[in-house]
Amino acid sequence: MSDNEQLSENHSAETQKVSALGLLDLLDKGLMFIVALVMFGMMAVTFVDVLGRYVFSAPIPGGFEIIQFMMPLAMFGALPVITRSESHIIISVISGLLTKRAAWIQRFCILILSAVVNAGIAYIMWLQGVELAEAQQISGFLEWSFAPPAYLISGLSAVTVVIVLLMLLLHVFWPSLVTKSVQSDMI
Repeated sequence: MSDNEQLSENHSAETQKVSALGLLDLLDKGLMFIVALVMFGMMAVTFVDVLGRYVFSAPIPGGFEIIQFMMPLAMFGALPVITRSESHIIISVISGLLTKRAAWIQRFCILILSAVVNAGIAYIMWLQGVELAEAQQISGFLEWSFAPPAYLISGLSAVTVVIVLLMLLLHVFWPSLVTKSVQSDMI
């Protein structure tokens, strides 16, 4: 194999990795846009509900339930984005004491544990959704089914699992693509 062919092959592999990361960036932006809309919606419903309650003595019928149904999308919609950017709360008691190798092992274990926990959430919430759908559980005032939010939580947790597994693959096989902020935390 000539040097040009090898360079072309390496460039092609790098381009595929970068385009996959671009796809994740698009997913991040889409999810955060949806989360922002939901958060704005929650704020608007709360504002109108309080205004209606105290000024006109006419709150939004089922306003509390509307917010309850928006909450899972706000929380679990941001979960894949926060996971990918590794923006969760981190307690770094021993991080400064770890060698590079030990920090690599620690991050590897954390990614595995995160994948397992999120897969567990996805599985349990799917079962909960099935149970809620079969029992035809509905909200008290609006009579909305409780199953869709459970399925939504399950789906977004599954997306988080896929992202964590991609992060794990990057960590193991392409550590040079790990962001500099994560690398500096590992040193």
